[in-house]
Amino acid sequence: MAKKQTARTVAESKSSNDISLFPFFSPQLQHPFAGAVIAVTYLIGILYVGLTYHVVGDYNVETDFFQSYVPMGKDILRGIWTIEEFRGPGYPMILALFGKFIGNFFTAGIVVSAVTASLTLFFTFEVLKKLFRVDLAFIVVLLTGFNLTFVQYAYTAGTDMTFNCFTAAAVYFLMKSERVSIVNLIIAALASALAYLTRYNGIFVLVAVPVVIIGFNIYDLPMKRRMFMSGLFLIGFFLFISPWGVYCLNEKGSFFYNKNYLNIAYEMFAKGKVGWDQYWNVESTKYHSLGQVIFADPALFVSTIIGNLFEHLKNDLLKLMGWETGVFIVVGAIGLWKNRPNRRQAAYFAFGALMFSVLLLVFYGERFSMFLIPVYGSFAMAVLMWDRWRSVPFYNGFMIAAVLIVWTLTTSYNFNKENIDSGPKEIKVIADWFNANVNDQDETKIIVCRKPHIAFYTNKTMKYFPYVTSFEALEQEVKKLNATYFFYGIFEANMRPEFQQLLDPRNAPTWLEPITYTVNPPSVLYRVKK
Repeated sequence: MAKKQTARTVAESKSSNDISLFPFFSPQLQHPFAGAVIAVTYLIGILYVGLTYHVVGDYNVETDFFQSYVPMGKDILRGIWTIEEFRGPGYPMILALFGKFIGNFFTAGIVVSAVTASLTLFFTFEVLKKLFRVDLAFIVVLLTGFNLTFVQYAYTAGTDMTFNCFTAAAVYFLMKSERVSIVNLIIAALASALAYLTRYNGIFVLVAVPVVIIGFNIYDLPMKRRMFMSGLFLIGFFLFISPWGVYCLNEKGSFFYNKNYLNIAYEMFAKGKVGWDQYWNVESTKYHSLGQVIFADPALFVSTIIGNLFEHLKNDLLKLMGWETGVFIVVGAIGLWKNRPNRRQAAYFAFGALMFSVLLLVFYGERFSMFLIPVYGSFAMAVLMWDRWRSVPFYNGFMIAAVLIVWTLTTSYNFNKENIDSGPKEIKVIADWFNANVNDQDETKIIVCRKPHIAFYTNKTMKYFPYVTSFEALEQEVKKLNATYFFYGIFEANMRPEFQQLLDPRNAPTWLEPITYTVNPPSVLYRVKK
């Protein structure tokens, strides 16, 4: 056993004389606290950016934040555990904790994202330092931390960065040592369970972890020992999620209760064919299980997966990483036959590949692929360390890496400068006026709207804008909901164009009384007459 371990260590240290990518600050980067310093520095910077400039939640990811996570977080503080159809309680639990101490849930959401982004960079640096080299680890962390998608979701209130953090933590504790550690394995199981409870596609770890332990033998163990360690991880994972699973079983009849199969059905049957609202209000009611979705058209299911394989990979290379980095990823893929990673490096890439495969089931979004940024980055930067470049005159891997870092930072700055304050400022204007001039502190009162932002900022309970097409039906449905307030703005006008006259308070029907409004862009808050 000792000889086997020594041989492997020598083989894996063969790259120590490779081309240096980052020749500066080597002693500092080797310091045991270097990863923590990087994380804290990033935290300070992104907190300043987020809390200074991201003052209104956007109409994209933060819709879910206001509509689901904030109410769930408030319920948790009251001792009520709501079973949401698409996500577990992991993020609302963390949001509730931060919200309790910070006071404002939106601010708390920004802080949670900034903290988990910084922790993600810490885990990434520490893992890559062990698997590759400290200079590659530092460059990949910079490429990750400056990536426009990573930066965007480091200040966006939502589950994305929290899921990213727990997944990175699971990999860190799995790869922390070349020798097996039961403590590290249990912590990895806990991190994996928290990732699953944050976003249910975290279930991929049930395949990924046994693959890296058994298939890649990352701890250099005999087969029986590998099987035992994989089983220990799986037992730990199920024990950690079992309280929630049992609760779902008692309340909903399923240990793994969720309706994410509806997202798969949208990808297969609705994307590009029917509108978003039509699908979720009408078409989605046709599907009741994952099996039904798959067997409704097995050939279409398979073709969708195959199509997404190429589409998602293309989008990852061009949109997530940028073509300038994507070029090196492609070069690395071509050169794999000669420049093969060692088994621990290969296990890291396999973990990323399995995460990528889970995402093929649903529509593409750069934020879903954030975990893959350092995976792709490691693959690309490893290309710059190939021995073959030594024969190229004036080759300088550091300069190429530096150009990629500056390019990534510049692209990210320009993108986020335009998007960080893209939220509907008119809603904040209306809410501020309402809170200052209307004496109504009752958060149980209902406001009907298409997006939940106005409900959050006025501290009211949101009810979804009815899927109707006439004023008579709208009045009937709104009054059925026992609504006190009704909001109509630009987004409502886009999704419910039949009622565009409501953008002008002078055209309000008799059952709606205008309270306040904005002109540019137009939006109106109404009181519902009883």
